[in-house]
Amino acid sequence: MAAPITDARIQQGYDYWRRIAAGRPMPMRADLDPLHIPQLLPHVMLVDVIGPSRYRYRLIGTECVNGHGMDATGLELDAVLKGEQYRRYVIGLYDRAVEERRAVYSESLLLSLDDTQVERHVKVLFMPLSPDGAAVNMIFVVQILEFVDEGIRGRHFIDARPYKEIALALL
Repeated sequence: MAAPITDARIQQGYDYWRRIAAGRPMPMRADLDPLHIPQLLPHVMLVDVIGPSRYRYRLIGTECVNGHGMDATGLELDAVLKGEQYRRYVIGLYDRAVEERRAVYSESLLLSLDDTQVERHVKVLFMPLSPDGAAVNMIFVVQILEFVDEGIRGRHFIDARPYKEIALALL
């Protein structure tokens, strides 16, 4: 079955993750080599698993920082994701990747405050990393933020917005 991924960069990240897993359920952090994915680096995040439903940004690519409106490196997701429902939704995606030990693909639309217009389209793939093939200690993320309203670029972590999930797949 083909993955529902709609962006070539995210597909490239998924293909790379599968390749470096080399037949194991998940690759290790040490398997990641930035020299093999230079064009993806602006869209990559590495997120530490620090406890049940607790995650911390270890590394955030420049395009993610630009779209988010801040460099959240070293901060927990709880501290930067705006809007209680959206925060629960995103943390739930991380939780699913950890619990299932599989990649999780999601697309969502973030809407204007009055819920009438699409402001951005978020495409993201969460790929678990494991030191032993069982416990997940980090998530390798490739995220693409497409801005319909360029005026809100750089505000992903600044403003709480309503959202609508349009795709979700366990890969």
